Amino acid sequence: MIKHLCSKACLRCIPVLLLTVVALTQLYLAHSYGLSPWSGGGFGMFSTSDAPRRRHVHAYSISPGVRREIVIPDYLRDTALRAAALPTETYLTRLAAELSKIPSPEHGAACSIIIQVWKTEYDPAALIPSGSVVRSLEVPLEGN
Repeated sequence: MIKHLCSKACLRCIPVLLLTVVALTQLYLAHSYGLSPWSGGGFGMFSTSDAPRRRHVHAYSISPGVRREIVIPDYLRDTALRAAALPTETYLTRLAAELSKIPSPEHGAACSIIIQVWKTEYDPAALIPSGSVVRSLEVPLEGN
């Protein structure tokens, strides 16, 4: 009888433990790696307007003496959205590697690609929007 009650109590605790682990993981990733509060469990989604689709990614090709913005093509939209939601070095490097395959109008190869993830913040009193960088990474390209 006691074993039966104990196992039922343990089973009731599993959802609470799982939700606690998800919430703590989401908080850790949001504060350490710039995870959008709307992702990773969404425990902060109602406290901010910082949703992944509201973030924007800028990419720049760097050559000697030239910094050119790269327009992110539609076929890389999902990769860019993942990088915007969780701008880790892995996701940003993956996006830079894909963007490095796009031919550039400059002569010679690019030395590196800079990926920046931006979010919009609002002044609490005046509600004036301003942009701020969540994460920026310069990825050196092979052979340079």
